[in-house]
Amino acid sequence: MERAVFACFPAICAAALLAGWPPGAGTSRGDEAISPTGPGVPREVAADGTVSVVVNPPLEPAAARAAGALPAAAPEPAALLGELLEPLDAAAAPGLYNRPLPLLEALERPGDRSRRLWITQAYWKVVAAFAGLRQAVTAADRIELVAPGSAPRDRVVLDALAASARAERAEAEAALVVAQQELVDLVRLPAGEPPPWPVDRPLVTAYQTQFDTIFAARVATGRVRAINRALPSRHQAIETRAAAVRSAAEAFSRAEVEHAQGAQPIESVAAAAELLDAQERAFIDGVRVYNAEIAEYVMAVADFSVPDDRFAAMLIGTPTPWRREPGVIAAGVAAEVPAQAPPPLPIPTIPPPAFLPPAGLPPAPPAQPVIP
Repeated sequence: MERAVFACFPAICAAALLAGWPPGAGTSRGDEAISPTGPGVPREVAADGTVSVVVNPPLEPAAARAAGALPAAAPEPAALLGELLEPLDAAAAPGLYNRPLPLLEALERPGDRSRRLWITQAYWKVVAAFAGLRQAVTAADRIELVAPGSAPRDRVVLDALAASARAERAEAEAALVVAQQELVDLVRLPAGEPPPWPVDRPLVTAYQTQFDTIFAARVATGRVRAINRALPSRHQAIETRAAAVRSAAEAFSRAEVEHAQGAQPIESVAAAAELLDAQERAFIDGVRVYNAEIAEYVMAVADFSVPDDRFAAMLIGTPTPWRREPGVIAAGVAAEVPAQAPPPLPIPTIPPPAFLPPAGLPPAPPAQPVIP
């Protein structure tokens, strides 16, 4: 299918990029585009921070698609990611969303640009942990809604599936705690604050590295070259994983209906549930790896002179704005931005330990200067 791409800016050279040209125009963050073509239009982010709107014209007749003569359009990974990042009920997850943390705040608060790669990758790790927790909760709810049949083993199999789902949720909660603490330590958030909730979403659309332009007069390491070549395949894996999740969800629904009608054993429902869980977790991990490698690539392109807001724009297009004074820092969430953490206390100078010979041994002779 042909794709018409309307770029906000043409490709710019590496010198202009590092000079701090303003990023491409965009009115929303990440993959949630709000453009003249309407909301939800896929966008492509480039390594210079510009954003392209990608339009897929409907070339096939709608009647032929409805009749099944043409394959259905693959579901957008952004829609699936939005479902996995939908906040949980406050009763099921108390205090989990009390501390919104934009990506830009996470980058700016420490005041140390040498930590940007670690912070960004830790940020996406927390996002993946939130999605993993949501996936585990949804998986447990799916099993609870399955009604046992007349076979005696149905109840036993469902009990095993329910116990496994509860264990997966507990492990997802533990993984989220660990990831949040890693981000807290890197960003240097105050210890008394609630754990952070990342409000910026990772990229799931195609990323334009502009490798040939940026590295026309620069030497690229082997790792940078590998990332440049791997990112298109990473993105393709995300899209196909999203399609696999939708197909696995339909397979689970069909297995549940056929089991209720007595046409399939309970083991078919268990196999379909395991397939759906595996595809959802693989999608989440694929998104995390994709954005972690984008961050590594951008870190190789942008030196420490590039401002943090520019760095964030090179990652996801238009990050959520953040201000140090009190205000709204996330859509629909009003919060008081905590004051900047006080500077650390000076570390006292401790003299190095002196060697003491064991009792009964003569003291060691003084060291002689080495004459070259």
